[in-house]
Amino acid sequence: MSNDLWATPPEVFEALDKEFCFGFDVCAEYETAKCSDYWTIEDDALSKDWAEDAKSRIPGAGLIEIGTIWCNPPYSNIKPWVEKAIEAQLNGRMTVMLVMCDPSVKWFSLAQQYASETRFVTDGRLAFLKNGVPQKGNNKGLVIFVFDPHRIGTGHVSFVTRESLLSKGKVKTLEVAPDG
Repeated sequence: MSNDLWATPPEVFEALDKEFCFGFDVCAEYETAKCSDYWTIEDDALSKDWAEDAKSRIPGAGLIEIGTIWCNPPYSNIKPWVEKAIEAQLNGRMTVMLVMCDPSVKWFSLAQQYASETRFVTDGRLAFLKNGVPQKGNNKGLVIFVFDPHRIGTGHVSFVTRESLLSKGKVKTLEVAPDG
């Protein structure tokens, strides 16, 4: 799909990062990576053990597990990404995934069986970015799955409005009073 490479809006990532403290982006491009540690298509995240291999590089400490895994996979083939998030969850690692909301497909049911939380984004669709420019081709709603290893399958369902998600993630700039 042509929109497989569209990037997550920064406000959406920031809003979720404030809550989950992401440490690794398993589905990134060099230009759009959301975390300092990430895998691109060339790294083939689906062939890796996310619980073990998705660790952050800390100077002097080597590779250590830090932060939650972030995943906004290509929408043309979501099922293997859900399976990897579940595998990481069962091996003790949390993943938060942003995907299209399509309850009619099997991967959605699979995600709901294991997700500790399912958040439906309501009141509008998000414009993903292509080369930094918002795109209008997002024809489905969105859902956020939280795969918490400490709450497997608890199935908590919640709703977040598009506007509240975007406003939570807006970067606030500090106003500096003039010297005087």
